[in-house]
Amino acid sequence: MVSLRVVFGLGIGMLITKIKSGVGFFRTVFYLPYLAPPVAATVAFAFLLNPGTGPVNHFLGEIGLPQPGWFADPQWSKPALTLLAMWGVGDLMVIFMASLLDVPKEQYEAAELDGAGPFQRFRYVTLPNISPIIMFAVVTGVIQTMQYYTQAIVAAKVASGNSAGSGQQFEPGYPNGSTWTLPQMVYNLGFQRFNYGAACVVALVLFVISMAVTSVLMRRRSGFMASDD
Repeated sequence: MVSLRVVFGLGIGMLITKIKSGVGFFRTVFYLPYLAPPVAATVAFAFLLNPGTGPVNHFLGEIGLPQPGWFADPQWSKPALTLLAMWGVGDLMVIFMASLLDVPKEQYEAAELDGAGPFQRFRYVTLPNISPIIMFAVVTGVIQTMQYYTQAIVAAKVASGNSAGSGQQFEPGYPNGSTWTLPQMVYNLGFQRFNYGAACVVALVLFVISMAVTSVLMRRRSGFMASDD
């Protein structure tokens, strides 16, 4: 989810920076989904990806493609959540657009005079200049996905047809534990099973994992920059 969001956000940012007219319109179109409340966006996606009545599967059937079960299928629930995350990639798009516009044009012109093609200019000019922004997007994305809760549990509830209201409990992870996340485990242990000690341990493990992954990413970036130098 993190890698696809970064790649997709960077691609959209590069595309919009190349557009000569209508930049404001396209920027607004791609940014607006990010402003949608997570619950509302997840419910809308659950409707669109409904295996039986959703328009997405209807369209896939019309063109002769397989119709996945999406949120109701353990093999497709994570790809469906990833599509939802990519739909709201407007925050990364704006960040990457700002960083791309700050790349000195003189470097592009010098690389073009040296015979560098589009891929070489991207590899040797764009990437080195925006590498801190990419690292920022990856680190914050990892931290956010370690805290992933709302979209997964709402999609599971909608797909299972369980609208557990006040006083009712819903076991997260539908279908077959495929949407189970650590924050859901913390909530389940602490507020549904009242096992506060176990919930605190899981929360501490979640914090340690986030710090470890962040440390590894920062060290790898430092080593990559040192090798380039």
